Amino acid sequence: MSFCEKYTPLTLNMLIGNRMQTERLVNFGAEVQAGRKTRPLMIYGPPGVGKTAAAHAFAYSNGFEIIEFDASDYRDSETLQKKLLPATTSRNLFGSKVIIILDEIDEISAKFDKGVEGIISKLFRESKSPILLIANNYWDRRLIFLRDQVERIEFKKPSTLEIIELLKSVLKKEGLEMDSATIDIIAMRASGDVRAALNDLEAMVGASPELLDCLGTRDRRVEVFAVLDRIFTSRKLSSRNAALTSEVDKDMLLKWVEQNIPVRYTSKKDIANAYAVLALASRFINNASRTNYYGYLRYANDLMSGGVSLQNSGYVNTMSPYLFPSVIKYLSTTKSDRQYIKTIADKLSPIFHVNRKEIVNGYMPLLRSMIEHGAEVNGEKETMLFMEEKFNLKKEEIEFIRQKPVK
Repeated sequence: MSFCEKYTPLTLNMLIGNRMQTERLVNFGAEVQAGRKTRPLMIYGPPGVGKTAAAHAFAYSNGFEIIEFDASDYRDSETLQKKLLPATTSRNLFGSKVIIILDEIDEISAKFDKGVEGIISKLFRESKSPILLIANNYWDRRLIFLRDQVERIEFKKPSTLEIIELLKSVLKKEGLEMDSATIDIIAMRASGDVRAALNDLEAMVGASPELLDCLGTRDRRVEVFAVLDRIFTSRKLSSRNAALTSEVDKDMLLKWVEQNIPVRYTSKKDIANAYAVLALASRFINNASRTNYYGYLRYANDLMSGGVSLQNSGYVNTMSPYLFPSVIKYLSTTKSDRQYIKTIADKLSPIFHVNRKEIVNGYMPLLRSMIEHGAEVNGEKETMLFMEEKFNLKKEEIEFIRQKPVK
């Protein structure tokens, strides 16, 4: 069982963040339990903030059986007629109270045909059970017909600190350990998405910290591995759609594809052709960066996805796992060094009136010689004090210059 499943909140007080919103749900439950007629309640907000978890926790807290529908249940008005309207009088086998949950209501709106709005409105009027709706975007213009029929609660992203506390709690319950820096990075990169944070935490258990940078490639809607699957197995230009719906940075996606072409394709001709197409995609990405005309990225997207797919002659290895881009691993292992170099260069650049590149290539080797010579002549303590006062460098930064010369 995944962490997401195992630690799904069962009561409202187990939810992360959104305290005022949770209180409104409690009040809504009190009105329902008192037998008052209530308007349907829509919970909306970005993915991963706990909307569905809150709806289920509300049901459990109030002793409701759940009748749930999502986008896959709504294809047209006829299907809705058969599925939704019987729910207005539903009871379970033992006559218990039920709650109707309409999940992904903004997703199904794209499939609405004539008559669907009337059926949903009829459900609202005739249902003897409370109704909860869940959506990402309450302000979707296609949901205009719902707005005057529902109450709404906006769920917002939990803070990084709240997510950190959750992750620490999960690790403690699992009897696992992880250093605080890794937990902090996972929480920050989740950007308020609790589900993503738990998935990343589970992925990093027992993993090398150097793979932390790989978490930045997660796409909230389409995982990078799913995008790669579409690219390497479809043999159609339509794989471009997977890359388009992915929020993975185009340059990073290119690196994933580059690393895994020889992993998936077994024909030398396919590999050579795929790399030729990828090289052209790389040129468009570079042109976009150089000219600030980001229309080039459309061509890069099509080439690195659909273009690579079309080079597949049918000989594909689907057994081997995908490899992380080697450049990510390299950057991960040198991240600390690069941060030191940047910090030192930023301090020295205004002193010597040169750019960062000149500091790194010209001045840092000179400073290393100064530190070594000064330690021999004046002693290490005097030399360290001089460097601290003269160049505003910390002891660890001076030691970095001394131990790791930049070529």
